[in-house]
Amino acid sequence: MNLEEAMEILDVVQGEDKAKIRKKYRSLMRRHHPDALGSDRPEQIRRVQQMNEAYHLLMKQEVPILRSARKRRKWEWTGTVNADAFCERNVYMHYSMDVEGEPLYYQAARGKYMWDPEEEEFSLFLISLRHAAKELLEQVERRQGTFREEDTLQSDHCFQVQAKLFHLLTRQFIDPLAALRKAAKPKMIDSEGRAVYQFRAWVGAEGSGEAFRATGELKKGAPIYPKAFQGHRILVKNREGKVLGHLSFDEDCLYFCLIPLLKEKCAKVRMHVRDVKENRRGWPHKAKVDVDFYFRLEQEPPKDRTGDLNEEIRELLLAYETKLMQR
Repeated sequence: MNLEEAMEILDVVQGEDKAKIRKKYRSLMRRHHPDALGSDRPEQIRRVQQMNEAYHLLMKQEVPILRSARKRRKWEWTGTVNADAFCERNVYMHYSMDVEGEPLYYQAARGKYMWDPEEEEFSLFLISLRHAAKELLEQVERRQGTFREEDTLQSDHCFQVQAKLFHLLTRQFIDPLAALRKAAKPKMIDSEGRAVYQFRAWVGAEGSGEAFRATGELKKGAPIYPKAFQGHRILVKNREGKVLGHLSFDEDCLYFCLIPLLKEKCAKVRMHVRDVKENRRGWPHKAKVDVDFYFRLEQEPPKDRTGDLNEEIRELLLAYETKLMQR
């Protein structure tokens, strides 16, 4: 494959930098990957292989680019804003080429921007929220005179508060439905106009306990049922009600898109076993169940609850400040 062919496959035009090439590649993969289409016909697999080959070829090239991306004007970032969010956050971007001695990412913007799957890497979005939570705690610590530059997380309690803040902030800066519609394409639209998505998921178990035995008894095509929500995860069971474990997705963003919609009763799911694999050679024994996860949207989610979340954040920070005052 030559450069001209690679550019045609990924619809890349002359002069585009590596960030744009990466964005186009990921957008095409979301639309054409066999997992997204629910089909593994040879021509589809070949198309994905060509896209991978084209992407790796183009990313090796010297593309004209700003070497120090941090010089970009921060106000050039465009995106949906949650004006009522509790705080601002940094928006980070990967450098489009290796810059020796520089961090792996730079701050492209700061504001109350919602996460956009087409513009912002999810891993960097999570880093952004961890930093935002840390900043909020540092503000409290500075007021109480307990802030230490070299070690902000002074205790297990501080770490626990930061974790709670992080999850509250995810709910302020992720619109589950909007993010889902950008991150994935429906497998089909049913006769009633409802979007049906298909995702690959899996459940793992190890040892010799009930969960391991239950997963080993599953057969291809067998149904799996949700049992309960535990934080941002779904506990699943078999037909007989035996607990299998927590459902896992290959893409972390799906936890923050799918589960909030399920909790709000805006969607329904159907799960079937795709394959069961066991490894009994070492200890502990391990089992993995590949699952076809079907997700059907039933209705729009309720109105924004930013005000309620802001109150929860205020109460959490006040409790943290009170804890510091008692030391």
